[in-house]
Amino acid sequence: MVKLCFFWLFLSLYTTINAGSHSLLAFATCISGEAPFPECSVVLMQDDIQVGYFDSNTEQFIHKGPCAPDETEVDVAQDAANVFGHMFLSMKRRLSDLRYRFNSTGNIDVQQRMAGCEMLDTGEPGLILSTDAFNAILADLIYYNMTHYSYNSGNLLSPWSEVHQTYAKWRYQTIYLPICIKTLKKFLERLKNFVMRKVRPRVRLTQKAMSGGARVSCLAYGFYPRHINLTLLRDGQPIVEQDMTGGQLLPNGDGTYQLRKSLEVNTEELRERHNYTCTTSHLSLDNKLDVSWIPESGIDSVGLYVKSGPLGMVAIIILLSIFVCVRRRNAAGSQTLSQLSNANDAQVAEQMSLSSHSET
Repeated sequence: MVKLCFFWLFLSLYTTINAGSHSLLAFATCISGEAPFPECSVVLMQDDIQVGYFDSNTEQFIHKGPCAPDETEVDVAQDAANVFGHMFLSMKRRLSDLRYRFNSTGNIDVQQRMAGCEMLDTGEPGLILSTDAFNAILADLIYYNMTHYSYNSGNLLSPWSEVHQTYAKWRYQTIYLPICIKTLKKFLERLKNFVMRKVRPRVRLTQKAMSGGARVSCLAYGFYPRHINLTLLRDGQPIVEQDMTGGQLLPNGDGTYQLRKSLEVNTEELRERHNYTCTTSHLSLDNKLDVSWIPESGIDSVGLYVKSGPLGMVAIIILLSIFVCVRRRNAAGSQTLSQLSNANDAQVAEQMSLSSHSET
């Protein structure tokens, strides 16, 4: 189970696909040994939404996702069954070879593969890729993008021969890439309201007191799509990733994402009162979003200095609106009291007049 979790974590953090493009990726697993799962299974993902499932027990492609397919997508299921069936055969053969080579006597051995393609925002085919892992050991990475082909066999099995690589390149170019792009376009049309939406990130820069200093954290949350550039600056200079913790992209329950990067600052650095800035670039933003903070010794605080012009204007407009509403409400209240007072005076005068006529 640990091996499975390790590899799926690697796949979830895979960063080959370019920002602004769309991807269709298959995550396949074949198991040797007694397990309460199908011998082979695959999950198909359109960007970050599951759109299909296929396994060796049923040998039928099952549509998944928020939108039901229409009748014209029967060919998608047939293409998926053909491609995944061929994928399972090659994975089981590789799994058998590796078990023999390493004289594996374990109860369970796992062969996994990630394969798929990307389409550029221009609609043109981008990268098609495939990578394998045996018991969480990565190998056999293949990249192909119509103009460039690269292959790395890893250290598990002997490299492919030139003849084998030529055949693999032809297969990717003439079979796998056209099918993948055609399927990707169909899913993209069906799910465009989900995968093409843009949700702005909310950004916070916080300080939390710690023994011997503080932790400065840059947090972006609630954004979509998942591609984001989050950088922590000290006095305008980027802090290297090796000096920070975090940096893992995590999903939220509403389909958006969050990303946090933290830096530990000692007491001496706090006294120097450096200016820390969290800068964010995202597809939903026209310009970079910057949040800055200058340390105050011994105080847990949240960055309040926002350099983003649009956010500053929004805050000013909100404050002015509140002020105008309060003034109007007070003015309306004063007018109402005046009207009530005038009405009471008129009523008293009328009663006095009636009383005078009665006495007469």
